[in-house]
Amino acid sequence: MRRRLALAVVVAIATSLAGCGGAITRDELARSIGTLESTAAEGAFLADDVADDRTKATFVRVHARDLSDVVEHEAEKLRDAQADRPGVAEAKSHAVALADRIGTALGRVQIAPGSERVGRSAGGQLGSLSEQAGKLADGL
Repeated sequence: MRRRLALAVVVAIATSLAGCGGAITRDELARSIGTLESTAAEGAFLADDVADDRTKATFVRVHARDLSDVVEHEAEKLRDAQADRPGVAEAKSHAVALADRIGTALGRVQIAPGSERVGRSAGGQLGSLSEQAGKLADGL
């Protein structure tokens, strides 16, 4: 009985691990970078609203946190993914760096939701990061 249970556990673990990992494809990487691009663009809109004093601090904090969560999730997926091809590995590395910078800019907006100066600065940075992500995805 114990052997059967142990065998069942081993089979279940092996089966669950069989679908994990593997090399990230260009298409998967492009979709992930596209998520970073659109999230940075949305963050830029949010930051622009802060810069123009057109939104409430509570909304800014919550929305910036939600956007940061999306970026963090994409960064985690990218960090965990294997990239076997040189072009994909380099693009993946750039995407992780972009995610880190996007997350940092969103964090600045989140902790200073009423600062027009921070909104202006972060909005410009997020707009630029969105463009960089778009170019990176197009280069795949």
